[in-house]
Amino acid sequence: MRRLCAAALLAAAPCLMTAASAQTEKPLRIVSIDVEGGAATLFVTPEGKSLLIDTGWEPNFGEMPSPDGTQQSADRIVRAAKALGVSKLDYVLITHYHDDHSGGTTALAAKMPIGTFIDHGPNGDPLPPGTPPDKVINRPGGQYPLYVKAIAGHPRIIARAGDVIQIGSLTDTIVASDGKLIDAPLPGAGAANPDCGGADEQRKLPVNENTRSVASLLRFGKVTIAQFGDLSWDREYELACPVDRIGKVNLLLVTQHGSADVSSNPAQVRAMHPDVAIMPNGGKKGGDPKVIRLLAQLPGLQGFWRLHDSFAHPELIGNPDRVANLNPPRAAIEKVADKPYEAPPDMGFNIMAEVTRDGAITVINGRNGYRQTYNVD
Repeated sequence: MRRLCAAALLAAAPCLMTAASAQTEKPLRIVSIDVEGGAATLFVTPEGKSLLIDTGWEPNFGEMPSPDGTQQSADRIVRAAKALGVSKLDYVLITHYHDDHSGGTTALAAKMPIGTFIDHGPNGDPLPPGTPPDKVINRPGGQYPLYVKAIAGHPRIIARAGDVIQIGSLTDTIVASDGKLIDAPLPGAGAANPDCGGADEQRKLPVNENTRSVASLLRFGKVTIAQFGDLSWDREYELACPVDRIGKVNLLLVTQHGSADVSSNPAQVRAMHPDVAIMPNGGKKGGDPKVIRLLAQLPGLQGFWRLHDSFAHPELIGNPDRVANLNPPRAAIEKVADKPYEAPPDMGFNIMAEVTRDGAITVINGRNGYRQTYNVD
């Protein structure tokens, strides 16, 4: 594996934790930021190092402006970062160039200092011929040039499967990038997967930017955290079958917003058998019934949390205290029913997790302060 010392890339500082930092009682803090069906996850280590995975939507798209005072995804990211005392994002990892994951980069870079960018390299999805001008921004071929312009002058890591990036006391092992996967099982993995073999689970999807997602398996103390962007159904299967290359995961940030049949392959989800799952869905994006039922029925799952209730399937809400943003009135939902990426404005409540080195995960609902602590092996 290629090991990258992220701190050294920025300031030639040593990667190893000091004895004092190793003994700190501060937790790793994780915020699943509500960018209304987009993606933005913030990690802040006990030493104050920060990693943001994805930047949500571009301005003037999606749910904004909102009654919470934010105008765009970048505003909600900055608000979440400042709430944790972060004035500069040390690392921003872009999983892929769909507009709901990379679209907020330009606006964010204008609002907050950023250190190093991490991505899978050049966009692999050129603009289809004849793309209407008003649709260019929604395509990876339109997003990537904007991304390259936004990161000009910043250090850039082109992530490869097998890379290990050290960010303070947080270790990020890249298990997939640009369509390539780790070759061998990670330590503790490698068992035969009894959920392999189903014809549906093995089906191939078209190669696109989802396929190329940078997938991270993060480690803090004894806790492992999976954040795989929009990694596609078939790549998930390859990671899990015939032997599981990932191993057990303690906290799963559900892939591709909880969208069924394009991600959350049951063979991989069951192999990871997470203790806690957080689904970064929107009210009308992701949170599909198949994925909700798959996660809810997992043996050993202690807690299942979601950014949003589902407009289409409110009957699947489960415990509302584990849902950050409840459904608005039906009239508000119907007002934007014919707009695929717009939702009624809401207050943008987040879900936070605090993780200790010895294996305690406390999840907190930003809407009502409800919290639960889970102890993992």
